[in-house]
Amino acid sequence: MSYQQHFDAAAPKAPSAQPHDVPKSPVAHGFQNLQLKSELGFMDVIGHLIIWIVLTLVTFGIALFVFPYYMQKFIIGKTYAYDGTGKKIGRLVCTIDLASIIGNILLWILISIVTLGIGYFVFLYKINAHCMTHTKIVAVNSL
Repeated sequence: MSYQQHFDAAAPKAPSAQPHDVPKSPVAHGFQNLQLKSELGFMDVIGHLIIWIVLTLVTFGIALFVFPYYMQKFIIGKTYAYDGTGKKIGRLVCTIDLASIIGNILLWILISIVTLGIGYFVFLYKINAHCMTHTKIVAVNSL
């Protein structure tokens, strides 16, 4: 037995420090090779857009502060996860709703007014980050 083997055998090791001690979920090992594909169709987009144009007109433009959230949610909801063999294994689900974003919307309306509209462009980036933070992958068999 060499010195290194003897040292390794004698040194106590913390169980949490060992990568093989980490419990692995059946799905976790496959995340390395997942590919996301959007199945958003042209007619889906047209239908969604018509609804939001009408809402924008009815609300005199206020809906434009809500629209980007729901556009992101709509695109995310039409995105699926495929494994390395091309098998659909999951779907992305964005869990935002109006109640969870109303505070952000009010804040960004105020910022946009104070900055004469320039803050709206920052708002668009924050929307994307917010939606991604509230997105999860749901297994295909639970759809």
